[in-house]
Amino acid sequence: MIPAVAAPPKHTSGVRHAVVALGFCLGLVLFLDRAALSVMAPSIRRDLHLGPAAMGAVFTAFVWGYALLNLPAGALCDRYGARRMLTAIVLLWSAFTALTAAAWDLISLLGIRFLFGAAESGATPGVSQSYARWIPVVERARAQGFYLAGMSAGVALAPPLVTAAMMRWGWRVTFQALGAAGVVWAAAWFLWYRDDPQIGRAPERELPAAAVRVDWRKVLATPGLWALLLMYFTYGYTGYIYITWFPSYLIEGRHLAPGLAGTLAAAPGVFGLFAKPFGGWISDRLTARFGLRAGRCSVGMIGFGLAAVAVIPGLLVSNPYWAAMLLATGDGAAALAHGVCLAVCIDTGMERAGTISGMMLTAGSLGNAASALAFGTFLEFTGSWTAPFLLGVAANAAGALLWLKIHPERPFV
Repeated sequence: MIPAVAAPPKHTSGVRHAVVALGFCLGLVLFLDRAALSVMAPSIRRDLHLGPAAMGAVFTAFVWGYALLNLPAGALCDRYGARRMLTAIVLLWSAFTALTAAAWDLISLLGIRFLFGAAESGATPGVSQSYARWIPVVERARAQGFYLAGMSAGVALAPPLVTAAMMRWGWRVTFQALGAAGVVWAAAWFLWYRDDPQIGRAPERELPAAAVRVDWRKVLATPGLWALLLMYFTYGYTGYIYITWFPSYLIEGRHLAPGLAGTLAAAPGVFGLFAKPFGGWISDRLTARFGLRAGRCSVGMIGFGLAAVAVIPGLLVSNPYWAAMLLATGDGAAALAHGVCLAVCIDTGMERAGTISGMMLTAGSLGNAASALAFGTFLEFTGSWTAPFLLGVAANAAGALLWLKIHPERPFV
């Protein structure tokens, strides 16, 4: 029997749509700051005398900071609420974005990027906690899709904007300028947002104000949790390739000029900008009609499967423009499932959506770390860009199969 799901409230103020809009803006700033390093990597490598493996270590330093604090940051968001926590989180990462301009060697850059990753770690768990309170079940995947579309917008805008700023002012001044955007968002969020939808905003409350205590034995003994974590590990592995190495691949592997490479490197972000909310919309429609498992898992399997298929011709084609578009299509296909992944965290975590999101994001961060380090190492020792990308194809295929073991209709807490 297909489990029933709750319908959206019939009479709501629509304030939840403004919450989603702020989530979109947060995602944009989050990834504009995060992707800037990959765009400026060739210049930073030249100025600081770093090789590919050293730059891979810099990318990995961010990931370790991010991974280590995902879970505690998610638990803090559940305890203290998204209003205070997201304000503090955004202010901290903005400070470390600006501080990147002060890096003078490999060690200093490693330390700054580690702290930057640690500061960014609570953003997505905070959004999940907010959406768990404000967004009805059959709107959650598309709401997360719009938040993630903001990330894709940041990825899309980073290559042209950061490249233009860097060519005019240099990479150090560009990092200082990027630090200001988050301060504006944090001020708007703190002044407007409320954790409890019943306080001065709208009758749209989905959860009680107090978070429940987590039974960790029950959570860790759930097979579906480990399938969810492994699935997101594979997504983290492949997705991070496009954030970290794709611009360098176009310049060094396809021999494109930096300006043109910066434009083409925006393609994965542009595709994701549309794919993430679209995949969430499809999932919510299927969920309303067929139940949570069919609605969530079908989109996840199809997205990851298409991602694996699209990359191979992109590696084989000789035309660099077709190669860029096909590889970007692979990332865009996986992006169909991105909002669904986070919606599953709310479906299974409910009052502890921030904690479950933090656990999943930690797994994704480990995938990021493995990707950044493995890609740079394979590239340096083989001299070929093909082998690192093929590992990503294998990861996407494994992720598609893992959706068969995920059960969003079974709560973890």
